[in-house]
Parts: sequence; structure tokens; C-alpha cells
Amino acid sequence: MAHVDPMRLKEQITALLAATAGPEAGASADLIIAAARRTRPDDWSELAMEWAGKHGTGAPLSLFTGRARFLDIELLADGNVLTPRAETEILGNEVLAILGDLARADPARELRMIDMGCGSGNLACAAALACPQARIWASDLTEACAGLTLRNVALHGLEDRVQVTVGDLFAPLAGRSLEATIDLVEMNPPYIPTASLGKSHARLLLHEPREAFDGGPYGISIVSRLLQEAPPFLKAGGFLVFEFGLGQDRIVQALVDRNPAYALVRHATDTDHKARVAVLRKL
Repeated sequence: MAHVDPMRLKEQITALLAATAGPEAGASADLIIAAARRTRPDDWSELAMEWAGKHGTGAPLSLFTGRARFLDIELLADGNVLTPRAETEILGNEVLAILGDLARADPARELRMIDMGCGSGNLACAAALACPQARIWASDLTEACAGLTLRNVALHGLEDRVQVTVGDLFAPLAGRSLEATIDLVEMNPPYIPTASLGKSHARLLLHEPREAFDGGPYGISIVSRLLQEAPPFLKAGGFLVFEFGLGQDRIVQALVDRNPAYALVRHATDTDHKARVAVLRKL
């Protein structure tokens, strides 16, 4: 390998990432360089530049580093599974707050949670680590997601409290005596309209799976099913918490208003005070 000046290379990568990563460009450059060195020790500079170019077009860092962070925990990452987003920490914080309140109310009781559409297992692992009383059923449509969740559950030693299943929404959880026993169901569903994935959001599909984003014609197909299929599993007073897209709060409110099973507790907002998460309670 020709001599490479690491400082010069970092400057080049940082400049390449500046438009998209902003003040985090330098830290992102360090992660890319370290991952490239691990992957190809004898010829890492070209690989680092290649990955920097891909990151600049939207590829998540986890695609190269094999690691992601969510609510201060480290997770294994995989290009076949959605990388946890910062905005999903809004959902995660709501989940942890609810579990914390329930645990304080009855410290001896087992708390039951379903992590629907578990992806990498980020929410299931974060909840189990934060709340020792929690027993969690994590489920996803794809084998890739279930497999990565299992790996992250094992990474954190949570096999005794997190079970992982594969199937279409609640189907794999039927027949497990879970009906009317669940304290909390949460989900980060796909919520981007299908047409947008062919236009304004097309870049998302360059690096991550369609099923993680495609929410049907209006972006609410999975949310609609979630609202219909969760009640049999929730106990009276149980919570349903889910993320939704920017500007979808009114249509979510309309769906909730038409469903007699729930009352809206609140909408959690992002740093721009935009509603991003619905917190419902089963009546």
C-alpha cells in the first residue's frame, strides 16, 4: 500500500462529509477510517474514501462499522436491517417512562411488553436493560430482523427475558396465552407513503430494506392495522405507543377517534415541537 497520511485523509473525508454530517463530520470520519482499517488492514485508504462517499449519499455509518448506538446502548448492526434513528429515541424515552412508572407503582410485578416490528431489537434491549421487571416479546416480519434482534439480545445477556418471533404483526404471538396480559405494545412502523419512496425518499432504498419504510399508499397502512390488532393483547389500561411521520398527527388522531378501544394520552414531540409519537391507553 502506498504511504497514506492519516491526518490528510481524515481532512479529505471530513470535507466530503461536511455537507451532510455538519459538526459531526470529524467524528464520522474517525469511525469510517477505523472500520476501514479493521476490514482491510493492508489497503484501507481507498475503502475509507469509498465508504465516505456512500455515507455522504445517505448510507448509515452502521453499514460500515457494524455497530450502532441507541439510548446509550451499543448494538450490532446489519445492512439488511433498519439502523435505529435518533428520532426513534423519542419513542424509546416514552417506553422507558411508562415502564418506569409501572415499576414504581408495583415493584414486585412482572411487566409485559410487545416490541412489534423489532428491527435490530433496539427498543426491546433498551427496555429490558432499563427495567429488570420487564418481560418482552419482540417480533418482526423478516428473518433478517429477528436474527439481528437475537444477536443483540445475546450481546446484552437478555435471553431469559426477551423472546423473539417472526411473522406478520401479531400472528406469531397468538396462542401463547398473551391475550389481555400485555402492559405495553410499542412499534416504530413503516410510515412513508409508497409513492414517496419512488421520488423524494428514493435514496432511503439505496442502503436499507423497503419494508422498513413503506407504509402503503398514505403511509398509515401498518399504523391502521396496529390500532386494530393490538387491543386483544392489551390489558385494560394498557398502553399502545408508536412513532409516526412528520405531519401525520392529524390522520393518526382521526384513526384513534374512530376506534373505541383507545383514549389518546398525549403526543410526544421532537426538538422542533413537531408531534412524532402517539401514546394511547386501552379503555
